[in-house]
Amino acid sequence: MTSRPRSAVQQRIRGPGRPGRQRIATAAVVITATLAPPFGAAAPAVPVPVIAWQPCAAPLPQGFDCASAVVPMDYAQPTGATFRLALIRHQAQDPGSRIGTLFWNPGGPSDAGTAYLPIAIDGFPEQVRRRFDIVSWDPRGMGGGTTPVVQCFDSAQAERDFLAKTFGDLTSIPVSSPELAQSINARTRLNQRCVRRDGRLMAHVSTADNARDLDLLRAAVGEEKISYYGTSYGTFLGATYINMFPQRVRAAVLDGAVSPRAWAGNDRDARTLTTFLRIGSDHGAADTVKAFMRECGRVGAAGCAFADRSPAATRDKWNKLLARLAARPVTLDGQSVDARSLLAYVQGALDTTRPVPGFERFPGYVAVAQFVQRVWTAAQGRSGASTQPPAPAPAPATPPTESTYTTSLGRQAAVVCGESPNPATPPGYANAARASYRRAGPNIWPFAALCRGWSVTSANRYLGPWTTATLPVLVIGNTFDPATPYSSSQRMAAELANGYLLSVDGFGHTVLLNPNRCAQEHIVSYLIDGLVPPVGARCAADASPFAR
Repeated sequence: MTSRPRSAVQQRIRGPGRPGRQRIATAAVVITATLAPPFGAAAPAVPVPVIAWQPCAAPLPQGFDCASAVVPMDYAQPTGATFRLALIRHQAQDPGSRIGTLFWNPGGPSDAGTAYLPIAIDGFPEQVRRRFDIVSWDPRGMGGGTTPVVQCFDSAQAERDFLAKTFGDLTSIPVSSPELAQSINARTRLNQRCVRRDGRLMAHVSTADNARDLDLLRAAVGEEKISYYGTSYGTFLGATYINMFPQRVRAAVLDGAVSPRAWAGNDRDARTLTTFLRIGSDHGAADTVKAFMRECGRVGAAGCAFADRSPAATRDKWNKLLARLAARPVTLDGQSVDARSLLAYVQGALDTTRPVPGFERFPGYVAVAQFVQRVWTAAQGRSGASTQPPAPAPAPATPPTESTYTTSLGRQAAVVCGESPNPATPPGYANAARASYRRAGPNIWPFAALCRGWSVTSANRYLGPWTTATLPVLVIGNTFDPATPYSSSQRMAAELANGYLLSVDGFGHTVLLNPNRCAQEHIVSYLIDGLVPPVGARCAADASPFAR
């Protein structure tokens, strides 16, 4: 992060005894029951929800509490239709030293907190788990236990029939002009179906609406100021909240950050590149695959099944495999694997270095390497080592965590396309994809949340400014994050009024899902002691991502 002048107020709150570190306020908090007017304008009064926590029922694990909270569908009409948000809580393990509530949004922007908090809870530092209630929720319209939900089809069978007929092979990367046209047309038809069926809901699922929900939840649990942890898209929600409600923030950790200016379209490329290409997700995917192969070669065959004699030899082996599959696909576990479907799988499977039980999209680096080696063996004309478990099917950018039947693609688009600018024409999308392939090679990101045919604009949007909140904010970036690249975290830290970047020489999407001891120490210092790291702080990797 580039250094910037500190105001007189900021200078006064510098903490003693820690050179170069700045202290955030850590005073005790009390309940407030009113919402700040959105964007500084007068707003109708909104009742604070009443939350009644109860132990979560199966299939959620023991040790978590569940509840619901009713919020307005349209904050301009708070007595009208509502959403009922599903909530989940992990209580502070040391109630006697409890600081307050830490709210976490896992990202997406369609991920269900009730599904993700139980699998991610150990990623929070132990001292944070001891001293904070950690609360997450299923965002408005996005499924999980929250109702009503954006639905693009009337039934699961109608969805399957539509996707099979319209999309065909969802696992490959369109490259040629006919393939690009077919993919753009298919996603346009999907968007039109979604808008026709549930356009009324889609106008009210923006990030700004979610930020208002978060402020109601803050009041409902009795906090005057919020402590917040956002991962992936959750960092954009965090940036939105702290700038909409700058006086109501105690601390904010933004992990695996989304550049707010890129998402909001504040830059010159707003109409020529898609949202995720402006963030640089294609760069993140390409750089991470290269680093995966380099580290694989470094640890050797004992740690990485695909390894060759050296990092350079392993990279060459990967390129040879892609060339062979381009010429002649193979069949493995009943599935055809060509160069682009394998590339799409690998790019989509590198979010976590370790496997996440119950989530096939997170197999871990060892399993990814094992599958790629099986494909290599099959491409060599030998048996594909059928004793290995079958590989997970290539997955879209957002894992399907909801128990309801509809695709998560429509839900993600409801947020992205309603508030973030994207190309307006099919040629515009095709040109954006080609530009991405030129700079990063074929990748899965040009068509993430493609917005052609999406005619719903969010009724309430916040697209800046991003410098309203002056409290110190901790921004964390892994150097090899395949979804929100390190460069995006650098941008987030620079675009906020007082962002402090913690660089982590690590792999995977966010530090929370890929814990690093050094980073956790900084998170504890920030959330508990109120100290941000020195400018230029950097954490080394704990171990190879292939360590078992």
